[in-house]
Amino acid sequence: MSLVQRSTLIAAAAAAYLVGLWPTWQLRDFVLQAFGNPPYEGVWILIPHVFLYSTLPALFCIAAWSVLAHAGWMPALRLSFRLRTLGWGLGVGLVSIAVLVAFFFASGQASAFHAPHVDPWLATANVFSNFYEEYVFRGFILVALTAALGFWPAAILSSLAFGATHAQYPLALQALIAGLALLWAWAGERGGGLLAAYTAHMTLDWLIDPIL
Repeated sequence: MSLVQRSTLIAAAAAAYLVGLWPTWQLRDFVLQAFGNPPYEGVWILIPHVFLYSTLPALFCIAAWSVLAHAGWMPALRLSFRLRTLGWGLGVGLVSIAVLVAFFFASGQASAFHAPHVDPWLATANVFSNFYEEYVFRGFILVALTAALGFWPAAILSSLAFGATHAQYPLALQALIAGLALLWAWAGERGGGLLAAYTAHMTLDWLIDPIL
């Protein structure tokens, strides 16, 4: 692969990340303000997850991936539906839960856990926003950087970028999220594609969100 091709892939991956900062957050704020900054509940949990949080980066990645894969500079999207894929996703998802629970207990934050309370709006919202995030980070960014740099450098960089998008959390938790993202990238590599990482992500969120 030529230097121009590598540089283009790295630039495209960086652009996908930056679109998540601008104009994504500006669009989110504009829409929410236009509707009077509604409380974060009910349908206003679902709407931002489906249309405002990671939607623009995902659309950018769809277009960029189509162009770069057609040019032969990066491979096409892998969507395996095999039991092996599901198994890797579930297994790594359960490991992710154990790591997250251990982190909160070790850091003296066990009180953050509460009795289970399932919010169907949030559970449904995660179906969409988690897929967008996986498509962007363990999909386009990881695959583009892997083509340019190799798997592990790409996995580390894409995971750090994913952790950094969770700026609403303390730095230690952002670092933990980056570590979990690295596990999900590995699950995708071993499990045959994006759906393994998505399954791991969904396993964590659907089992942890109701109690944390």
